Amino acid sequence: MRRAQLEALKPSTDFQTSSLHLPVEPFDPYPEYNSPRWKKKWKGTHVACVGPRNVDVNNNADDMIVAHPIPSSTPAPAPMFGSYRDTGLGAGHCFDRYSRNSPYGYEEDVVDNSTQRAAPSKVNWEKVDWGSLQEECFIRNQNRYEQRPNNPPTSVFHYPKHQDMDELNSTLIHQQKPSQGDTSYFNWQMGSSRQLRKRSAVLLRSYDTKEYTPDTLYHIRSLITELSLHSGGEYEVFLLIQVRDLEMPILFDSLVYREALDRFVPREFHNITVLFNVPLLEAWYRKAGKHDPNNSQQVHMTQPLQLFSLMRPDFDLYWQFELDVRYTGHHYHHLEAVRRWAEKQPRRLQWERSSYFYMPFIHGTWAKFCEMVQKVTSGSGIWGALPTTGINAVGPEPPTQRPEDDDFEWGVGEQADMINVMPMVDPVKTHMMFRNWIENYPDGLDTPRWSAPVTPMIAVSKRLLRAMHHSQVSLGTQMMPEMLPESTALQHGMKAVAFPEPVYLDVDKPIEEIERIYNAQNNASVWNGGGPYASLAKDITYWWSANYKPEYSNVLYRRWLGLNEVRNHRLLQNS
Repeated sequence: MRRAQLEALKPSTDFQTSSLHLPVEPFDPYPEYNSPRWKKKWKGTHVACVGPRNVDVNNNADDMIVAHPIPSSTPAPAPMFGSYRDTGLGAGHCFDRYSRNSPYGYEEDVVDNSTQRAAPSKVNWEKVDWGSLQEECFIRNQNRYEQRPNNPPTSVFHYPKHQDMDELNSTLIHQQKPSQGDTSYFNWQMGSSRQLRKRSAVLLRSYDTKEYTPDTLYHIRSLITELSLHSGGEYEVFLLIQVRDLEMPILFDSLVYREALDRFVPREFHNITVLFNVPLLEAWYRKAGKHDPNNSQQVHMTQPLQLFSLMRPDFDLYWQFELDVRYTGHHYHHLEAVRRWAEKQPRRLQWERSSYFYMPFIHGTWAKFCEMVQKVTSGSGIWGALPTTGINAVGPEPPTQRPEDDDFEWGVGEQADMINVMPMVDPVKTHMMFRNWIENYPDGLDTPRWSAPVTPMIAVSKRLLRAMHHSQVSLGTQMMPEMLPESTALQHGMKAVAFPEPVYLDVDKPIEEIERIYNAQNNASVWNGGGPYASLAKDITYWWSANYKPEYSNVLYRRWLGLNEVRNHRLLQNS
């Protein structure tokens, strides 16, 4: 939206929060679509999309969130890990629950006293069809993107056919040559000066009996509106739901599929939902480990995402979030900052940099941190694919034989194949309980591998998902999902990045001691569990571990919602 339009929507009053006098203004992180500068880079024309209020969202104040600029005299506290400044996220604004959620149904009958801003117009949310809104948005903007291979696309998984197995090799996307229509990566890298925009899918992962609280509804609506509708279809949001009732043959009977949607998913999200079950995974990945209905969600977490990349090849990057992940800022601003930052990172020493917790209080700027990693890294670091028996790398060859001959240029401007928002390490150096859980790799425990502790929020490229799919179908290779994407990227010479997400730690310990705990012992001590880590995990603003779900972030978020620690508040109850 142009600046003049933003000013016209700007409320005329300020508000008082504690001792701070904070103004409010619309928050617009989007590019200046259709401007001369924008048109110089991108093909096509951005066309505004219709939202749940049946008007174009880009020109409607009711479909925009407002932010509170933070005065420079009272800046936000610096995070313990990660950075706002060095990642492009910026720390000059904040959101309260009203400004963040009011466009999506929060307190529709209440005037926001903090801004004196009238509540947005009401929406009959049960009548909203988010799938149709996203599809119409894409059609309006389709000249900005590559033509979809399947038009209209399907949203229902199918069981494997003989043809799927016979053409398995064609699913791989090689660096040197495109395969069967999967040309997005090459058009992006080698196209004309004006480029077609790559699209990203965001899949919200959950299960059939998940309760859709009001807070969950606001969250999903905000993701669709901010990522997809305002951007003209640069992103598309889906629910990826596991049906655990094996008595429901969802993929053999369309009526049963519809019954499952009616039972498990609010009506407004029916047309963005993709259902799967354990028998589907068993049929596709017969060689890859045991598919136990009780733990397949955890052990085979990436397999539905791999199948989705086959069903919907019109995306280049696939984000997967656990449905209980929350981000209180603007979603487009967040994911675009992550994507752009990852794109700027050079490949040289990237695996080594990604294994550290970046702590600005200790390391200084990101540039100084990179210099530190270069100094302490023994040898030349990882350079290109690590040879693995049975794996034919599809990633690019390094431009030089020795990494020292590359001036941190290779990989700059290249989309990352794997993005995590926390460090990734060599698990062999840790006491991770699953570090040696490796199946059907010919090299056994000598198999090159890399890992993160949990993956509630990751991005994986189509190229990497196809490589994971190929290996699991052909060889039956299997690792825990915390290792599989990272390890596959390592084995294929793909670009993997750990984004230094700003994270706070509420603990009364010297910063130097915290740094020793998180980055000592070859970056392995924090992953070893127990000891000093156990006492810190509950006081962090990120869910670092499957064993230690932090109390601090839960308390902060509940207070942000205004719940005052009332555990059974209606916002967190089933709607």
